[in-house]
Amino acid sequence: MAFLQTSSNGEILTIFFMESKILDAAMIQSMQEELLAILGKTEETSVLLDFRPVKFLSSAALGMLVRANKKCKEFKVTMKLCNLTPSIREVFKITGLEKILEIYPDTQSAEKSFAKKGGFFRRV
Repeated sequence: MAFLQTSSNGEILTIFFMESKILDAAMIQSMQEELLAILGKTEETSVLLDFRPVKFLSSAALGMLVRANKKCKEFKVTMKLCNLTPSIREVFKITGLEKILEIYPDTQSAEKSFAKKGGFFRRV
């Protein structure tokens, strides 16, 4: 079962979470494998994780995001998050993850932030 969907505009790969509750350990493991596989084969240098439908996530899901961020750094890919609910955003704040992961309120502001860092030019 696919837990993620992707869309690309040629510069930014957007990964959409499809589940409203990311709580189950087996689901998180499958989702992590799916996410890392997508990151491993993307040609885009910018990745946006869209959390629009997500209402609940466990601490294990937070760990998955930290691992994905680490993998992005290895691949020299910039990863950002958007469309988090206020309660999930609060979890990121409490855990200190908002200092590690770049979080934006919506898709447009996240996409604009890629452009501010030279996103118009592909890195070689």
